[in-house]
Amino acid sequence: MDKHANAAIREATGAFNRSILDAVLPAIRSAALFKGYAVAVHGSLKRDIDLIAIAWTDQASPVDDLIHTIKGAVAGVLGNCITLGEPGKKPHGRIAYTLIHPGHLGEIDLSVIPPSPNQGDDEQ
Repeated sequence: MDKHANAAIREATGAFNRSILDAVLPAIRSAALFKGYAVAVHGSLKRDIDLIAIAWTDQASPVDDLIHTIKGAVAGVLGNCITLGEPGKKPHGRIAYTLIHPGHLGEIDLSVIPPSPNQGDDEQ
C-alpha cells in the first residue's frame, strides 16, 4: 500500500513536515540570504518539504556553496543534514537536491535557480 494513498497518513506526514519546516525555514532563509539567494516554499507539504532558492543578488554564490551553507543551517537546528543522491537537472536551469536529516523523514527537496551566466550585465 502506498503510504501517501491513506488520508490519515498524508495528514500526519503533512503535520510533521510543517513542524520541521517551521523549525528550519528561518535558518535556511538567513543562510541563503547571506549567499545572495531568496528561498520560497512551494507544494502541499503532504509528502515532503519543497523549497526553491533563487539567485537574488549580483553577488550570489555558486550553487555548491549555497547547498553547503544550507546544510549547515539545517544541521544547526536538527543536528545533521546530508545530501541524498546526486543533484538533478531540471527545466530552465534549475538544479534539484534532496536533503535529509536525522530520522530521514520530511525530506527537503530544494530546487535552485543559479545565477545567470550573464550575471551583472546591464539589463536591456
